[in-house]
Amino acid sequence: MSQNTNVDTSTTIWPGELNEVNAVFLRQELNALVSGGCRDLVVDLNRVKSIDAVGLSLLCAAHSSLKRQEGALSVINTSPELYTLFHRTGLSRHFTVTPAG
Repeated sequence: MSQNTNVDTSTTIWPGELNEVNAVFLRQELNALVSGGCRDLVVDLNRVKSIDAVGLSLLCAAHSSLKRQEGALSVINTSPELYTLFHRTGLSRHFTVTPAG
């Protein structure tokens, strides 16, 4: 994971699959960013090929935490498959989802 952080906005690049096995690490990172004052979080999924239900749940929880603090979650650089997944699940109505390219 790499981060670009200022007081209000942070970008995190997730380097692997977003699944039950790896979610604990991303959960720790996202919690640290939000508790550290981040209000607008950008999650770059350029290197992620798949997300399971746990990964989706984690992004939803991050969105809810940020929204309570008047912030926002954005997911960028999604593969065509992930972009479709976010739209089919309706999550793209709750936070910004941008395709790669």
